[in-house]
Amino acid sequence: MKRMSRFPLVVVLCAFSLLFLTHGLVKAETITLKGVTAWPKNIGHSKGMLTLVEVLDEMVAKQAPGELKIQYVGGPESVKTSDQVQAVQRGMVDIANTSGAYYTHILPDIDALKMTEWTPAEERTNGVFNYLVGLHEKIGIRYLGRTGANIKFHLYMNKPMKAADLKGLNIRVSPLYLPVIKGLGGNPVVIAPTDVYQALERNVVDGYGWPAVGITDWGWQKVTKYQIEPGFYLVGDVMLMNMASWNKLSKKLQDMLTQAVIESENRTMAFWKERSQNEAQVLAKAGVQVLPLPPAEQTKLLQVVYEESWKDLTQKAPKTAPELKKLLTKAK
Repeated sequence: MKRMSRFPLVVVLCAFSLLFLTHGLVKAETITLKGVTAWPKNIGHSKGMLTLVEVLDEMVAKQAPGELKIQYVGGPESVKTSDQVQAVQRGMVDIANTSGAYYTHILPDIDALKMTEWTPAEERTNGVFNYLVGLHEKIGIRYLGRTGANIKFHLYMNKPMKAADLKGLNIRVSPLYLPVIKGLGGNPVVIAPTDVYQALERNVVDGYGWPAVGITDWGWQKVTKYQIEPGFYLVGDVMLMNMASWNKLSKKLQDMLTQAVIESENRTMAFWKERSQNEAQVLAKAGVQVLPLPPAEQTKLLQVVYEESWKDLTQKAPKTAPELKKLLTKAK
C-alpha cells in the first residue's frame, strides 16, 4: 500500500523536473523599445535613429538573438516634436532622437551643446558625455549620445549681407539661435519648419538659420538666394532614453545599446560628410550663392554669436554654465 502511494508522488516530481528543464530552453521575451524622431522619417536628421535601429539589429543578431530591438514609431506625426522629451520622461516612448533646441524649457543647460568644439567621440573621453549624463539623470532621462555629426549652422538670406548686421530684417528662428538674431539686431519670427517655404515665398521673412545640410529636405533652396559665411555652432541632435527603461536592461544589453549608439554616431558622421558635399552642389545648381562676409565682419559675427549665446545660457543656467563652457570649449 505504501509502495503504491509513492507512485503519484514520483509522477509529480518528474513533471516538475521536466518543467524546470524545459523552462531554461524557453527564450526570454524580446524587449522592444519604442523610438521617435523630432523630424519626419524622410528628413536627414532622422538618420541618427534609423541608423541606430539598423546597428542594434546587427549587434543583437550576433550577440543576443531576440533579446532587444527598437521599434521606430515615427516622427512628429506620432508624437508632437515639442512633446517628445516629456513623452520620454513619462515612458510613453522609450527613446527620442531630437535636438537640444527642442527641450530647453525642460533642461536649459542643454542649449550649451550647440557651442561644443568637439566630436561626439571626443566628448565621450573628455568629460562632456559624463557631465551630460548627470544633467539628464536629474530629469529622469538617460543621455545616450549625440548624432549631430559636427555640421555647422548658417544664415540663409534673400537679401545680401555685407556686415554682421540684421537690423530691419525678419529672420525665422527657433530657440537655438534666438540670441544670435537678437544680438545682430534682427527681428525674430517663430515659424514651424513646415511653414518656412511659404513664409520665404511671400516675403514674410527675409531669411533663416539652419544647418549647412538639410534645407533640400524642405525644398527651401528654391526660395533662398544666399548662404552666409562664416558658419557657427554645431548641430546638437541627441539620443535620449527613459531612465526606467534604461534601468530595466541588463548590464549586457545596456553595454550593447551603448556600443550601438557609438557605432551609429560614427556612421552618421560619415553620412553627413558625404551629404554635405552633395548638397553644396545641389544648392549651387539651384542658384544659392555662398556669400562670405568681409574678414572683419566675420570676426564680429562670430564674436556676437558666442558672446550672446554664453551670456544667454548664463542667465538660464547660472549654476552649470561656467562648467559647460570649460568642458565644451577647446583651450586657446
